[in-house]
Amino acid sequence: MNPEPPPPLFPRLYLREPGWKVALKVGSDRMFYYMMAPGQNYYHRLLDGEVYVFHGDERICLACASRRGLLSFEARGLGGELLTDHDLDAPQGSQFDLATLGDDPERD
Repeated sequence: MNPEPPPPLFPRLYLREPGWKVALKVGSDRMFYYMMAPGQNYYHRLLDGEVYVFHGDERICLACASRRGLLSFEARGLGGELLTDHDLDAPQGSQFDLATLGDDPERD
């Protein structure tokens, strides 16, 4: 028997909100953004080599994006169940009678 493979070191990461994009901070230019982590009283700075998300002029690190609800470790579903047991128990037929074109007395 094959042993179960170990879990991946890095889980898959999903960006939930439309309009947000992912980028890499390159260079020594200072890039601050206006979010603070709980218990901190200073704004964060993106560091060289850091992966971050941005939307327009707003840039935030992945930790802040996760706290803000922009990131998830689970993929979106396909919309839930399409049919339920209740849908399958519906009575057969209709309250309307079906007629063919030849059965319409007003058309004769």
